Amino acid sequence: MFEKGDLVTYGCKGVCEVKNITTLNLEGIPKDRLYYEMQSMVNAGSRIFSPVGQEEKNAMRAVLTKKEAEELLGQLPECRLCWEKDERRREETYRRIINHSDARGMLCMIRTITDYGRERVLEGRRMPAMDGRYLKAAEDNLYAELSIAMEIPRSALKEYMAARMGELSGALQAL
Repeated sequence: MFEKGDLVTYGCKGVCEVKNITTLNLEGIPKDRLYYEMQSMVNAGSRIFSPVGQEEKNAMRAVLTKKEAEELLGQLPECRLCWEKDERRREETYRRIINHSDARGMLCMIRTITDYGRERVLEGRRMPAMDGRYLKAAEDNLYAELSIAMEIPRSALKEYMAARMGELSGALQAL
């Protein structure tokens, strides 16, 4: 069970702060049922309610620790998704990763889509809009979590990631 003040990731909502643990006074909802009341760190105006005891079902987990974040970033060189040519199936994979708040999956997704986008630009083509939307969602959620875990500004993290992925792409092209 999480406590008031804990930072958690909550499915596709990303990093949230547990503001309260309360009951809801709504018709049809048991009066003794406890809910986490959370506020998104990305969308500060939103309030999210999730039943206590259903954390796993709702893809709710503690934010990565600094050690876990560093270990995750250490996996970047080998972190890639198998490219799915079928756009619908590719989108299903993206949606599953985002909705389950899968940190490693989002890292691999960012790497894969970024590399794919670079290839498209070299061919004189644009990245499909769907890939761009999911890239942004993965970056928003993962970078918010990593910046908290590593205690660095999000902008510095984004620059760091861009540099690391650029280095990896350059090394692959040299092979």
